Parts: sequence; C-alpha cells; structure tokens
Amino acid sequence: MYYTRFILGLLVAAPAAAQDVQSWNTLLVQGPVDGKLLLWAEGQPRFTRDAGRLGQVVARVGVGVRTRNDIDFHAGYHFQHNNPAPGRTSDEHRFWQQVMGPVFRQPNGLALITRWRLEQRTFENANDLGWRLRMFWRLQAPLNGPGTAGPLLISETFVAFNSTDWGARRGFDQQRVFVGWLQPLGKRLNLEAGYMHQHINRPGPNAGNHILNLTLNRRLG
Repeated sequence: MYYTRFILGLLVAAPAAAQDVQSWNTLLVQGPVDGKLLLWAEGQPRFTRDAGRLGQVVARVGVGVRTRNDIDFHAGYHFQHNNPAPGRTSDEHRFWQQVMGPVFRQPNGLALITRWRLEQRTFENANDLGWRLRMFWRLQAPLNGPGTAGPLLISETFVAFNSTDWGARRGFDQQRVFVGWLQPLGKRLNLEAGYMHQHINRPGPNAGNHILNLTLNRRLG
C-alpha cells in the first residue's frame, strides 16, 4: 500500500507545463508455442489527460524463433489508434523486427536483458515511411532467487532515422525510464508495476509524461 501511495504521489506532483499524467496498462503474452517457434501478442490501452481519457490503444503481434544461445528473433505488426482530444484521431501502422537476449544471468536470478527493435511506421492519410530504432535494457533483481519478487529497472531509447510528413524528426526521438517492482502471480505469470517517465523530443517545450505503468506478463514457456 505504501508503494502504491508513493507512485501516485509522484504522479500528482508532476508539473503541469508540457507534461501529462497517464496510465498505461499492458497485457503481454510471449514465449515458445512449438519447439523454437515463438509468439508475441500484446494489448495496451493508454489513458492520458490526467489518466481520464482513453488517448491511445496499441495492439502488437509477432512470431519468432529462439536460437541455441537463448537469443530470440521476432517480426510482426503493430496497430495504434490515437485519440488525444475530441475530433483529433489518427491511426498508425508499423512493421517491426527485433532481437532480444540476456547480457548476463546470475544464479541468484539477477539478469540484464536487452532488446533492439526496428520499426517501419506509416500513418493513414500521410505518405512517408518512418524508420525508428528502439534500444531497450531491462535489469531485474529478485530478492530470494530466480522466480521471486524484486526491483525492476527499464530504460529504452528511441532514435528516428528520417524525418516524415507526419511529424517524425530525424535523430533522438524519446527516452523512457521505468522504476518498479516485479511480482510473480503464478509459475508463468508476473505483474510489473511502477513509475515511468517518458521524455519526448519535439519542437517547443519537450513533453515529460509521468506514467503509472502496469504490465501483466504471461510467459508461455
């Protein structure tokens, strides 16, 4: 309870200028379905405008393979509906490819995992294709050995390779930093909860969104 009050306190204390308080809620199903064949399925409603409006809906699906050295390769499709304000909507379509694997794993469960995702982004009623790279790092530190609860730290850097007619600018795009807690709910089911700061590089005041981030992660194997 104290942890929840602390996170909500951070959100409420966020400055109003060029910033927003949001809630992102993710259901992720991932893992092997047949030998080395992998599935990735993800849904995420994002509540914006002080977490009072359904501002974005994300759906992402993909398939992949796992190599002998525990490196996973995926490719798939991402759909995103944006509805930041009444009368302002847009739909985005992406194809994506990623490679993911451990940098290290310790016998006590401490692990650093990295994921590099390449995206090809298009918007309806726009012409340009935007290319973007996302570099993701995840540090998990279970307190009582593998499969137990513990702190979770995540950092993800976004870099756009080109500018587009729908608003992407070449170069650094955004940075996300997450500080939270990983709580096992079952043998292959985890809840990840915490605070995420999203810094977006854009003309004028840069957005610094303060996000209560909840993920229900179901591993298939």
